[in-house]
Amino acid sequence: MKDLTISLLPQAKYICLIIVLASLFYYQPSLAIESRKIEKMIEEAPLPGGKEVLLQESHKLLKQGRKYYYKFCVHCHGQKGKGDGRASYHLFPAPRELSLGIFKFHSTRTNTLPLDEDLVRTISKGVPGTAMPAWGEVLSDEAIRSLVEFIKTFSHRFSMELPGRKMPVSMEPPFDNLSVTHGKKLYSQLRCGRCHGEDGGKEGKLSGTLKNFWGNPSFVYDLRRETSYKAGSSGTDIHRSLLTGLDGSPMNAYDYLSNSERWNLVHFLQSRFINQNQKPISAVTKVISKKISSPIGLQMDDSIWEQGQAVSVSLIPVRARKNPIHRLTVKSLHNENRIAIRLEWDDPTPDGISNNKFIDQSAIQFALGSAGLLDSPFYGMGEKKRPVNIWHWKADVRQKIIQSGKPENNRSGIKLNSKAGMFLSPFNESSVEELNSRGIGTLTVQSLKDQQVEGRGHWENGRWSVVFIRKLQAVGTWDVDFADKDQVLLAFALWDGNNKDMNANKMVSFWQILDLR
Repeated sequence: MKDLTISLLPQAKYICLIIVLASLFYYQPSLAIESRKIEKMIEEAPLPGGKEVLLQESHKLLKQGRKYYYKFCVHCHGQKGKGDGRASYHLFPAPRELSLGIFKFHSTRTNTLPLDEDLVRTISKGVPGTAMPAWGEVLSDEAIRSLVEFIKTFSHRFSMELPGRKMPVSMEPPFDNLSVTHGKKLYSQLRCGRCHGEDGGKEGKLSGTLKNFWGNPSFVYDLRRETSYKAGSSGTDIHRSLLTGLDGSPMNAYDYLSNSERWNLVHFLQSRFINQNQKPISAVTKVISKKISSPIGLQMDDSIWEQGQAVSVSLIPVRARKNPIHRLTVKSLHNENRIAIRLEWDDPTPDGISNNKFIDQSAIQFALGSAGLLDSPFYGMGEKKRPVNIWHWKADVRQKIIQSGKPENNRSGIKLNSKAGMFLSPFNESSVEELNSRGIGTLTVQSLKDQQVEGRGHWENGRWSVVFIRKLQAVGTWDVDFADKDQVLLAFALWDGNNKDMNANKMVSFWQILDLR
């Protein structure tokens, strides 16, 4: 027996050797996957000095973000991200205080830090209904990513916490009457009407008492308007807002609802939308100033305006309101000597006829010396070293411009009061004034000899039409010059007397491009 065991040992050795060799060539998926992972780690392993390179890239990104922040964001959000920029005192809702790391719009669980993609989305798309424009139409993707990195330096939370887990948005079920009916019932059961009103379009009982995290009044928006959804009005956007809540606001997260219940609620809210066929307007629009050979005058019914190309410009209220004028129609014409810009907007009440200081007004603001958006001054009245030129029209009844007939025939049947109107210049009898500004609180009226702009306003059938005309070539040092220019930056403002608009309380646009080619 002992001899047999000894004789089998060499054979056993050979058998073990064969098994080992076979195992080397035997396909094992788990080992193959791990092998690929290791190979990938080797390929992606930083070369010597890689940390220094990464640090340099990070420093470069932060430096770039800092540059863009202090050029475009500081006016509202402040030097240290505390939401106390020079413009912040005029804005409602107030700009976000970035230093606390609390952000309304995120895809992560409530009260957790947002992902970078959340901050990118907010900066790119802007915040509808507020003074926060869609920077994605102005800045490159790289610039926005650098802004995100710099913004995160304002709050210690980003160095101490990780972003929350992304909350998945489920697939949308069919949008049908059954879903809307269930959503309406759920809207009532959740008592959404206490804040948003029973139909989503009126203020509920609690709306006047709501405050945000900072103790400021929280404005309740009209849920029937797509532009009221600050995180977006698509089904996915609304579902995400319901799932994660709006941190820092009275809007809680409805993460305890089932996916189907949230989608029913989304469909009910979307079923209440008004003007559903109205296309959204870009934040930046090109206004074509068509060159013509005909003379240009102030006549409202002049056939030459049929040659102009009508463009819609998006307006945002500086202070939140229920029914803002959110759309302005612009046309422009020019010939060899003069340029005309015509503004039109819906307004059921022509304010300025009675003895009332709240009157309808409009203004065009031009960036002096800037042809591109990246080189533009702050669109809210310019900057200290970047002045703007402003053409300001007022519904001034002393010139008999508020009427439903022609300027020389007042057929409105309304008694015109010569005392009505608000005048920025005591020596100027015109309904249009030229002004300059170097930032908020620096508005000045040009001298009488420099007042070169003509203007006229006409109201009929619930709609204002206002025309501004001036020579192409600038007369004064602080006038916008159109001569030999391909394009000029301009922005617009409207004051609605019926909403008691005056001074900084108005509706404004971001910079638009006036194309003179």
